[in-house]
Amino acid sequence: MAGIDGAGRRPVESDADAVAISHLIDRRGRCRLAFEPIADLARGVVCGYEAQARFPQAMSRERWAREAGEHGLERDLDAFVVGSVIAAREMLPDDCFLSFDLPIDRLLGERVQRVLRDAGRLDRLVVELAAGSAAVEERDLLEAIRRLRDDGATIAVDGVGNGHATLRQIAVLRPEFVKLDPRLVDDMHRDDAKFVIVDTLGHLASQLDAWVVAQGVTRIEELDALMRLRTPLAQGSLIGVRAKTLTSVGFPLASYVRERGGAATEPGVLVALLERPRAVEAETERAQLAALFAGDPGLLHLPLVDARRRPVGLLSRAAFERGERPVGELLVVSPAARVPEVAQRAVLRPPATRFDPAVCCDGRGRYIGLVRIERLVAALALAHEAEPVAAG
Repeated sequence: MAGIDGAGRRPVESDADAVAISHLIDRRGRCRLAFEPIADLARGVVCGYEAQARFPQAMSRERWAREAGEHGLERDLDAFVVGSVIAAREMLPDDCFLSFDLPIDRLLGERVQRVLRDAGRLDRLVVELAAGSAAVEERDLLEAIRRLRDDGATIAVDGVGNGHATLRQIAVLRPEFVKLDPRLVDDMHRDDAKFVIVDTLGHLASQLDAWVVAQGVTRIEELDALMRLRTPLAQGSLIGVRAKTLTSVGFPLASYVRERGGAATEPGVLVALLERPRAVEAETERAQLAALFAGDPGLLHLPLVDARRRPVGLLSRAAFERGERPVGELLVVSPAARVPEVAQRAVLRPPATRFDPAVCCDGRGRYIGLVRIERLVAALALAHEAEPVAAG
């Protein structure tokens, strides 16, 4: 922790806080950056990267300004980072964009504006505007954004869904990208409220000719949910890890995304509604089942499988808490089945099991995932809305 010495001079930093400025810059005197890939979920390819400064919290803005001058570097930390990101474009793979985060109030800083002007063309750069700590004049902000666009840059509103990036901000700035807050994406595959919010934001973005970028994607189930909503772009640890260099990287889930994305664009196909809760063996002890339900409050059903991963039962949380046995009569369907067909089969079941999820299996009868009846109903409603109205 920093402290004041006996003579009242400036804070004295401890060894833990003392980070040599040379560790924060590369051999060319630029900020050390990390690059997180962004995937196009329609094509299954990496289409962009987000540049993130690798600065420890111990390096305050004041300390940077003090020590940067001694090394002949830009004293304004934001201007230094922006200049480093602009310079990194020389390594940017073809057909990709490079984005970086900047608080709105700091975009208007004199030194940042000078760096942007001196850079000339800003093609393939995306400026992610986040909520700042100080209020700014809307007229000044819009003028700065106009200059950025004139020079070839595009604009993103960052952190949508966290309470700071308001709908009015999106309406005023008219960004080319809308970046969802990771907390909105987290667990959205089983949180219907989040699912609806992401869907609504997607419709809003499309009306403004903007692309939605889902941040913080960490689970395959979240990715599935995003593809069901036709979310165009995504980033997070599931998409790709941050790298120290800006080089072309492959998308590990490219084949999966193309396959699922193709199915999602085919109307009425069941695989687009699939969710993948883990399956457990039918002989699993009650204590282990209790631990699984307790460890995951959003888990409503546990598929039970045999040694060959063929489904033999379905245990709901409610039934487990009442001490009831798993349901043995399952609605088993193919991922290629049509939604209306499965919905009809579901409603013809006995009342006790009518609203249990359908169990999806591959050609060998092995468990793939579940399809909730709510998803079936929603898909049917959307299909009905999309039907053309006959002329009277």
